[in-house]
Order: sequence, then C-alpha cells, then structure tokens
Amino acid sequence: MSGSRSPNGLGLRARSLAAGGLVLAVVAELSSAGLLGLSGWFISACAVAGAATLSSFSYITPSGGVRAFALARVGGNYSKRLVLHAAALRRVATARAGLFDRAASTGRAQEDGLWSGELLDRGMADADSAGMALIESTAPVAVTAALTIGAVLAVAASTSLAAAAVLAAGVVGMAMIAHRTPNTAREAEQHTRKALRAELVTAVDAWTELASLGAAEQLAARTTVRLARLDTAREAAGRSRHRTMLATSLIGAATLTAAVATGHAPDAPTFVFVALLALGVLAQAEQLAPAVEARATARAAHRRLITSVPTTASAPAGAEIRAWSTEQGIGFADYHLPPTALRPGRVLGATVARGAMLVVTGRSGSGKSTLLRALASSLRQANDGRDGRPAVVAVAADDHLFTGTLGSNWRLADAALTDDEIGERLAQLRLNDSGLTATTPVGPGGRQLSGGELRRVYLGRALARHPHVLIVDEPTTGLDDRTARHVLGILAKLPDTTVVLALHDVPECLEASWHVTRLPLDHTSQEAP
Repeated sequence: MSGSRSPNGLGLRARSLAAGGLVLAVVAELSSAGLLGLSGWFISACAVAGAATLSSFSYITPSGGVRAFALARVGGNYSKRLVLHAAALRRVATARAGLFDRAASTGRAQEDGLWSGELLDRGMADADSAGMALIESTAPVAVTAALTIGAVLAVAASTSLAAAAVLAAGVVGMAMIAHRTPNTAREAEQHTRKALRAELVTAVDAWTELASLGAAEQLAARTTVRLARLDTAREAAGRSRHRTMLATSLIGAATLTAAVATGHAPDAPTFVFVALLALGVLAQAEQLAPAVEARATARAAHRRLITSVPTTASAPAGAEIRAWSTEQGIGFADYHLPPTALRPGRVLGATVARGAMLVVTGRSGSGKSTLLRALASSLRQANDGRDGRPAVVAVAADDHLFTGTLGSNWRLADAALTDDEIGERLAQLRLNDSGLTATTPVGPGGRQLSGGELRRVYLGRALARHPHVLIVDEPTTGLDDRTARHVLGILAKLPDTTVVLALHDVPECLEASWHVTRLPLDHTSQEAP
C-alpha cells in the first residue's frame, strides 16, 4: 500500500501555493492596469503625433511595453487560476479532513449526531467556505492594495501628488463602505439555504420510508415554506448588495472625476493615462464589498468548524486508558474492564510488536468496541504520526461512506489515487469480482453496496492511509468464510503496520500465526492466556 504524504510537507506546500497564487494575482492585475493605462496613452500619443506636422514620435518603445504587459496579463491570469484554485482545493480538503479527524478523536461522533444530515451538510459547506476564502476574499484584497499603491505612485510621478492623494482617498472610502456593510442578510440566506439543502438530502435518502408513513404531503408543505423563506432571504441579501454596490460606484465616480480634475496633466496622452489607470484601480476596488462578505462568511464557517466538534480527544466516560507508541510497537495499560453478569471486572494491558497483530475477542456486549475506541483515542494523543504516516486509523463497525463514487470516498484517504491504483486495490480485496470500479456510485451512506462490500470498502480506504496502527472493529462482518480468510490474510501481512482487531473469536487462519496475540475480554482470570 502506498504511504501518505507528510503532513508538515503538505502544509508547507499548501502555504507556498497560496503565496505563489497571490503573487501571480498581483502580477496579473498590475499587468492589466499597466496595459490599460499604457495602451490608452499610446493610442492618444499616436493620434496627437499624427495630427502634428513633422512629428518625431517613436512608437517602438511604447508598443513593446504594450506587448509585454499583454503577455504578462495573459500568463499571469492563467497561472493565477491554476495555482490559486489548487491552493484553495487543498485548504478545502484540509478543512474537511480536520473536521472528521477531530470527530474521530472524540469517540462520540455517533452520540453527537455528526453524521446527521444538517450537521454534516453544514460542516461540508463550512469547509468549502473556509477553503475558498483564499480566492473570494484574500486575493481581491491583496490585489486591490498592490494595485492602489502602484497606481498612486504612477499618478504622482506623471501628474501631481494631489491627484494621487484623491485616488488613494477614494479607494480607502470604498474599502470603508465595504467593511461596514452588515452581513446579516447574507448569513440569513446561507443559513436558510443550508437548512433547505439538508432537508432535501434527508428526504431523498428516506423517501420510501416517508411515503410508507404517509408523511410525504407534510414534508412537501414544509419544504415549500423553506423555499419561500429562501426567496425572502435572497431578496434581502440582494437589496443589501445593491445598496453597497451603489455607494461604492458613486464614490468611485466622484474619485475618478476629482483625480482627473486635480491631475493637471501636461498633455492629452497623460490625461488619458491617468483617467484609465484610475478607472482600473476603482473598478478593482469595487470587488472589496464581495470580498468582505466572503471573509465574514469564512470566519463564521471557521468558528463553526472548530466548535461543532471538540478539538481535544476524549474517550467515552469510564474508558480511561494509558497507551504508548514507539518504533518497536504499541502498548496500553490501566484499562478498567467493567464487570458483567458473565465475568468479573479487571484491569487490562498488552503490548504488540510493530507489524504484529492483537485480536480482542469476546461475545457481543463484552466491551470490544469500547476498548478499541479508547485505544485509538489514547494513541492519537500519544503520537501524531511519523514519516508522514498517520499514527492511527480506525475502522468502526458503523463507519460512513459519502454519497458519490467509490473512488471519491477512497480519495479522502489519499487524494493522489488514480483509477488504476484503485482498481488494483479493489482486486486485492476481491471487490472487482462484484463489478466494483472507481466510478461505481455507492448511494446515500453506501446503500447500494452489500454489507460485505461495505466492510471491504471501509478497510480499503483505511489501508490507503498506510497508518502505523490500524484498528478494525469486526472486519469480517458480512463476509463468507473464504473472503473472510482472504481479508484477514491481508491484515496479517502488513509488515510496517501494527493491527488491532475486534472479533468474536480468533479464526483458524490466525491461530497458528506466531505474531498474533489474543486478548479475550470474556476470560475470568486477571491475565489473558
């Protein structure tokens, strides 16, 4: 299985992409403004020279400058889009992964309703808003600032300081209008839209059940009400945007008029140059209003992302455990196994060598899943991962698939997986026998797959992360004996991964293996045999 990329390396590359994208955005817009101003000056100068007698005007240098600005504008815009979108997508992926990493580390994802339609939908939308703020907010602000500085210097050098000061004051005024615009209308619109989308997703997912209950009409009526609220919220947000754009346009027009009037240009080409350059800067400054809205939305989304799920790992109440992870393997101690009617309580501990396997056995209700959750949580706190590999990846008995394709779900673990690589992994898990491919739709929550297929899809996604410790609850559920032996054989042959399994009993295919340790929770003595 291929290893994951280093988290530190990924973070550095993401920051480098973002910085590079912002630089390219500034270069592209400066080139656009330079092309606008210089081409206007060039055309005016040519017209003046053509009207004059015996003119000695040279067109070679300015025409070369126009070509240079045009090429820089085209190249900068193309490169900016590529780099900024790549950086934004990395941020979106990081925000989404962080949401579920924090959820998994709490061990309370199901109890807190993380997978419920509204919360899950809001989390994904918030991750998108937080990630795309680079394009929608940061880039416009950086470009406007750089463009204003460059234009003010150019106007001051070509005409007067008064015109440059007027231009700078106009941009500042437009920025203040954009900054003070209340964002409540946009927030209300987004909240209403998210609630409607969550309800529609849930309704589509459970339509058969709702129809059998006779609730279809009630759901349709409630959806109609939500649609009406969305229309009202959109109208309010539209009016707010219109007022802001009108105010900034008026300030821009007044600034352009004042800058041209106070410029005292010595000739017509310079007058055209100042007018066009100021027009370009003010047009860019009008993008500050939507940028401020996007920034406010991203901040609210970021707050929700870090507060919806606790950021510190915690095991369920009563499941305290002390665990450690080293290059030689893992271990845990001081785990208090509660008593049941069939066994007394006791304190558990075990050590597992690197590349070996620990099989926790016991009947249903013996506490296997609780132990695995506590162990995963404690190991995550003990070690954040080495060599770019995650410290722990856990596959719960009730894991989750997102609506989409099998490949899109597996690429949550490794975004670089190709369709061919996914095909190889499917063949390894014998999922290709069922006709599954990277483009196979899994349906809402994986409903289009059988129980045995789901278990192997969960497992394949976890193996794509190549973790130091792989914890799997009931890996053979829904599998026939032959497929179960094959899957357990794969897990037993992971040389660089310590594997912890929860099973009802150790199967024959693992009993003879020297590197498999058994920890029976139903055993009545103080130590496992």
